[in-house]
Amino acid sequence: MRKVLLTTTALVALGGVSAASALDISGFQRIEYSSWDDTAAETAGANDTTFGDYNRLAFSHSVTGDSGLSASGFYRVDNLVETYQDITVTTDVGSFSLGNYTTAGGFMYNSHLYNGTFRSGTGQTFAGVSTSAAATIADAASNSVTYTMPSIGGLSGMFTFMDAGSTTSDDVTEAFLAYAGTAGDMSFRVHGGIVNGDDSTGVAGDEQENSEYGINVDSGAIGVRMTREEATTKSTAGVSTAKIETNEYALTYKASDDLTLGVMILDSKDKLDTTNNPKLDLTVIAANYFIMPGLRIQASTVDFDYEGATNNNGSSMNVALRIDF
Repeated sequence: MRKVLLTTTALVALGGVSAASALDISGFQRIEYSSWDDTAAETAGANDTTFGDYNRLAFSHSVTGDSGLSASGFYRVDNLVETYQDITVTTDVGSFSLGNYTTAGGFMYNSHLYNGTFRSGTGQTFAGVSTSAAATIADAASNSVTYTMPSIGGLSGMFTFMDAGSTTSDDVTEAFLAYAGTAGDMSFRVHGGIVNGDDSTGVAGDEQENSEYGINVDSGAIGVRMTREEATTKSTAGVSTAKIETNEYALTYKASDDLTLGVMILDSKDKLDTTNNPKLDLTVIAANYFIMPGLRIQASTVDFDYEGATNNNGSSMNVALRIDF
């Protein structure tokens, strides 16, 4: 992370920023190669290999008043397309964030697989199931307001309300609590939350009711994760039309300061779809290796078995080179 001090007259005049303020600039670049093999036949020149790139640039800065009140601004752009922004004000009674970056569902989740430590992909999409046990709806969507309570004896909480805008009615609420502590040489964290999204039009029958809970246990170089999500879609009459249940289990081992290994198992199904009976079993074996500070290799192999309207099973290999700044 680089910190740039805004002291020039031009920058101060343009942004109205105090000369004592500092702008933090951070991000990363990642180039990834993926290759997979599945039961689907390729046609018209299609194949099961691809190179992908992902580029992130984030700006943040903060100010503090004489009274102790502090505020921070955050802006992030991914691949020059997807943007996140936040203004957070921190008081003695907690923090209040406005924007689309800080949300309860996005910040309280505990997975090793989806927080950047490991990379995985199958080259596939699977209807009726989920490839993440995170019960989130508001993230990367419309702007929201989030309250983060001060940590009290290991208990923390976040609460988000998202207004979906004037053209739709699917406003979202997210509420999560977590408790973290230690027992001897072992540390642990348990969390749970509920996420609800209103019907988008009032008659679309797409009201969402999600829940998530999980536990982390770390002891020395070993880490264990378990997360469960239930994602329910309801009709206008309040009848559940889909209920996707997803379990994610992870075991990680920090072999050295530079190398972390992981095994993750995920299963997902929609038990209400008795026509297609969609079900996914997925196993990931992954490694995260720092060649030197700021430069890492992320590699994984993924085995998947999907049953649904069109059955599919296979495996994939993913290798990424990532540089942070």
